[in-house]
Amino acid sequence: MRKRFTFYGLVQGIGFRSIARRMANNLGISGWVRNNEEGGVTLVAEGEKEDIEIMLSRLKNLFQENIEKIDETIEKEEGLLDFEVKI
Repeated sequence: MRKRFTFYGLVQGIGFRSIARRMANNLGISGWVRNNEEGGVTLVAEGEKEDIEIMLSRLKNLFQENIEKIDETIEKEEGLLDFEVKI
């Protein structure tokens, strides 16, 4: 499964991307995360549905005071092999 999440709120400059990468690596999720020009963060995750749900739940819990809104879409898998922080 592949999902794209866009997180809105005060999600830049707080370690969101590095923590997301660590979580993804621990859960065996591939994909990427990057800051957006408008102040949000986009995260693409490929892996088992349950693992992606665990990651999302942990991010929401950890950054609950910073996240105002999350957009979520399902995409076609690309077979990504690792998880990276894009600049």
